[in-house]
Formats: sequence, structure tokens, C-alpha cells
Amino acid sequence: MEARHRQAEAAARQPLGGPRLVMVAGLEGGAGVTTTTLMLAHAFASLRGGAVVAWDNRESHGTLGLRAEVGVPDTHVGHLLDAFDRLIGPTGTAGDLGHYLRSQPSRAEVLAANTDPARPAQIAAADAGRIGSVLSRYFPLAIAATGTNLYAEAWQWTAAAAGHLVVPIRLEPDVVQAAAFMLDALARRRPDLVAGAVTVVSPSSAPAPAPVRAQMLAYFATRTAIVVEVPADPQLAGGRQIAFARISEASRRAWTVAAAAVADRLAAVPARRPDQITALRPPPDPSGRARQQSADHGTPAAEEAGP
Repeated sequence: MEARHRQAEAAARQPLGGPRLVMVAGLEGGAGVTTTTLMLAHAFASLRGGAVVAWDNRESHGTLGLRAEVGVPDTHVGHLLDAFDRLIGPTGTAGDLGHYLRSQPSRAEVLAANTDPARPAQIAAADAGRIGSVLSRYFPLAIAATGTNLYAEAWQWTAAAAGHLVVPIRLEPDVVQAAAFMLDALARRRPDLVAGAVTVVSPSSAPAPAPVRAQMLAYFATRTAIVVEVPADPQLAGGRQIAFARISEASRRAWTVAAAAVADRLAAVPARRPDQITALRPPPDPSGRARQQSADHGTPAAEEAGP
């Protein structure tokens, strides 16, 4: 048991070839998106020494900032967007970004969603892209909580940009049906995301009969890469603020296993380096000699870098 736990810790610490974006998604309220996002961020940050941000990328109101143990500063994604040009520019620093993040005792950082009724605008795809570009500059790992509307622009952007999917569920008919619908929808655009996903099963308020429970678990074991169950914990119940240091040892170990599963899947699909995404081409030769010389050797003058 102890050896297995140490293996999980080592897996969660492995190089991920960042920056990497993890999408935590569920279409039914109460599935555990906020809890799962925070607990994965806490587990990774405590094991990796920080450099992990939990991002509430819901299209409007979100609860990530409300459930974080540390709720200051009282800033959110809207404020970050207001400062985007400075943060992404040559004078932007990690210290500047810190004004918009809530530093947790686990060393995880939290970027809260807009909860200000005076700022009713939703997060559009372009906004999500701006936020993602800023976070990727300073964090090798971002874990994004998404909302329940898969047609929202922020949701669609995350699904396109993510390198990994985590599906939090409770073994309850409405939650399971919503998750199955989401996986079907995602499979049309990102079959790789669905096939490599980690399903995290939290306890239900009313446990399903054993045969039904087994059927539900078997479904997600077939649709996703791995299913990880986490135990009940009073610190995670009731929508209260989550203090990572106060959760039970059993919970901590289970969430370490979940983090290890996520890390294993990320490591299995290396991120493309910047030099692989955009090839640098030589300036054109007006005389055409360079093109002719390349043709003589049977190779193109310039090639796009591969994946």
C-alpha cells in the first residue's frame, strides 16, 4: 500500500512537457467540477512545489473562488482581462499576475470567475484564449473548471485547447446521463480527449444498488482511460471552503492517485514545442538559386515542422 502511494506521488511529479491545460467538465450541477478542480490543483501543487493554477473558466458565475481556502485578493478573470496587454507584453511579470490570483497554502493558485453583477458580460472564446495565453506564460500546468453549457464559447474554447479531460461524476442517474451526453458530444470533435480521459467518481448522497453501480462504473471504464474513486470527506461536502491540510489521509491518497492518472496521460501525449508549431522559413531569394539548389538535391526549400 505504501509503495503504491509513493509510486502515485512520483507519477504526479513527473515532467509534463508544459505548458499543459487540463479540462474538468460536467454538464450537471453537483457533479463535482469545482471540488475536482481544486483538489487536483492542491494535489499537484503540494507534490510539485507549486506552479499550478486552478482556473474558473465558466462562461459567467463560478464557485471556484468561493470554495478556495484563501479568498483574497478580491479579483477575478474580468480584472485580468483588463490588464491583458500589460501582462502579455514585454514588461509583464509574475508579480503583476499575482494581483489576480489567490495563493493557497498548498501553493496552488486560483483564478476566480467573475462574480460581480456589475460586470454581466460572459467570457467569450477570444477572452478565454487571452486568459489561457497569460497563464501558460507563467504556469506549466493549468486546471480549468468549465460550466454546464457545452455550447458556451468558453466551454468550446477549453475543449479545443485542452490536452487532457477529467470527468467528475457521482453515480446518480442524472449526473451519469449528462456525462454520457457530454462524452458523445466531445467524441465528435476530440475523440482523443475522450479516449484518454480520467473519470473521478465521488460518493453519492444515496448509493445506487450494487448492480446499477457496477453497470455505471463499467460504462465509464469503457468510455474513458481510467476510473478513480475518491472517498467521502466532510471537508469536501456542503459547498464549504476547502482546506487541503484538513482533509483525511484517505482522501489525500485517493486524490494523489487521481493526479497521477492525469499526469500519466499528459506525459503519454507530449506537448508540441514552439519550434514545432511554427516553422521558421528563410527569406525568399529573388534569383531563385536557393529553390533550384534544393530541387537538385531532391528536397523542398523549407518544410513545416512536424508534430
